[in-house]
This record gives sequence, C-alpha cells and structure tokens, in this order.
Amino acid sequence: MTFTNILLDNIPDIFNITSSVMKGGKSMETYRPLRRDPFMVFIIILLMILLKGLIVYLLYNNLVPKLIYSLSNDYRTQEDIINNFKTLTYSESILLVILFNTLFTF
Repeated sequence: MTFTNILLDNIPDIFNITSSVMKGGKSMETYRPLRRDPFMVFIIILLMILLKGLIVYLLYNNLVPKLIYSLSNDYRTQEDIINNFKTLTYSESILLVILFNTLFTF
C-alpha cells in the first residue's frame, strides 16, 4: 500500500471528523462516505509525483558531488569534482521517480 493510497483512503474520515467537531457532535447516523472524484485522485497523484521529483532533484544534485568527493581515491579538489559533475534535470528526476515507483510498488 503506497502513501498515496493511504492518503486517499483517509481523506474522507479526516473531513468527516472535523465536520462533526465543528457542528457540536453531529450524529453518526447521517454519515455517508464521500465520493472519490477520479479527476481529484489524478491531480493528487500528479502532485505527489512532482513533489517526489523535486525532492530527488534537490537531494541528488546536492549530495552526490559530496559523496563522490569523499569516496574517491584520487586527490582532486571538491571544486574539480563539482565542475565535472553532470547535474540531474527536473524532468530526469521525475522520470527516475516514475521508474522507481513502477519497479518497487507494482
């Protein structure tokens, strides 16, 4: 079960709990589960992929040059490594997120 599924399964309960608190303890007899709109599910999944892509983009471009510098055996300076390092673009990071989601969740 992925984070997106957990989030989507609990959204109606969260809204129902807050609405009953706001109305002073509304009776649970009138509880009706909210209908999931397929368009909203698509938008939430798309936003999650874009957010994960941003996290991968930032972490990869900041951490990998430092890891290469600390794990390399040659005596190049950190500036040389950073200058020769090919950064990951945002679109490549989104493709990487889609690849790993497909490999490890299905």
